[in-house]
Amino acid sequence: MRETVADFRPDLPYRIRHLIGPWLTGVARLVGQPEFKLHRSGYAGTVELPRDELERELTRGGFAWGPVSWYHQPAVGSDPDGSWTFRRAPLSDRQLHVILIARAPDRIDVYAHWEYSWLRHPIKHARQLGIDREAGSATMRKWLDRRDVDYESNSRTRRKVGRAVRRVAAPLLGRVTP
Repeated sequence: MRETVADFRPDLPYRIRHLIGPWLTGVARLVGQPEFKLHRSGYAGTVELPRDELERELTRGGFAWGPVSWYHQPAVGSDPDGSWTFRRAPLSDRQLHVILIARAPDRIDVYAHWEYSWLRHPIKHARQLGIDREAGSATMRKWLDRRDVDYESNSRTRRKVGRAVRRVAAPLLGRVTP
C-alpha cells in the first residue's frame, strides 16, 4: 500500500500553518528579536525529489513535521513548504530544525540548523540562542548521504551560472572537431 502525504502531514493542518505562519512570526517578535531569514550557512543542499517523497524519507528517518514552527523566509523565491525537527530523545536539549523550500515540483532546497528544543528550553528557543547553522547543514548533508538521497550542495546562484555556462558551451562544443 502506497503511503500518502496525509499520513504524516495532514492537509488541513498544513493549510492552517501557511495561514498562521506569518502571524506566528509577528508574535515571536514580541518575545525577542528572532531571525526569520534563512542564511546561506544553513543551506544543506537541493534535493531533486518531489516534496512528498522527501517528506516521507524524513518521517522514516525520525523527523517530525512542525506545524507550529516559525515561518522562516528564504532570501529569494518561494515560501517555505515544510518545517521538520529531529530530536535524539523527546526531551533533548537540542533539535535539528530542517526547512524545505520548493523551487520546482521536484527540486527542494533544504536548510538546517541546530537549536535549543522548544519543548525543553522554550525561552532559549524563542530568543534563538545557540543557533548553529553550519553544524546543522553539515548534519543534514550527512543524513542525506546515509539515506542515499542525492542532492546538490552548490548555492542557487552557482547552480544557475553553471546551467547558463553549459547552455552556452553546448553548441560550441558540438561544433568542435577532434
